[in-house]
Amino acid sequence: MICRTSLATLATIALMAFSPVQAAQDTGTKMPEAAPNDTEVEATNEPENALEVGEISGADEYYRLCSSCHGAEGHGDGPVASSLKTPPPDLTVLAKNNDGHFPFIRVLDVIDGRGSTTAHGPREMPVWGESLTLDYDQFVARTIELELLLYLDSIQVE
Repeated sequence: MICRTSLATLATIALMAFSPVQAAQDTGTKMPEAAPNDTEVEATNEPENALEVGEISGADEYYRLCSSCHGAEGHGDGPVASSLKTPPPDLTVLAKNNDGHFPFIRVLDVIDGRGSTTAHGPREMPVWGESLTLDYDQFVARTIELELLLYLDSIQVE
C-alpha cells in the first residue's frame, strides 16, 4: 500500500492539475472575469471554504454517493443492490484482488466515469465526474473524487 504522505502528495498534484485558478496564481496571471449575462446563475451546493481541511470528507461523500449500492461498510450490500442487474462489488477487497496494491487510477476512472469505455458492457454506476461538475467547480469535484479514493483505500482488508 502507498503511505498516506505519498497519497497526499498525489492528491495535491492532481488537484493542482485541475485548478485553473491555481495555475493562474502560480504564473502570476489574472483569471478572466465571467461575462455578465441576463440569466440568473443557478446556485450550487458548493460548501463555503470547501478546500479548508475537514470540509470535504471522503467518508461523508462515500455515504452520500456510494452507500446506497455498495453498503455502509463497502461490501456491496446496500439497500439498492438487489435491484441492480450487476451486483455492486465489495469495495473493501480492491487491494486484496490486485496483489495487495490499491488500484488508484483504475478506481478514479470508475468513480469519475467520463473516460470509461462501453467495451465492458453497460454501466449502471452513475458517472460521478459529470454529476459532480454540474454541482461544483472542477476543483471541488476532483477533490471529492480524491477524498473518495483515500477513504476507499482506508477500508481495504488484508
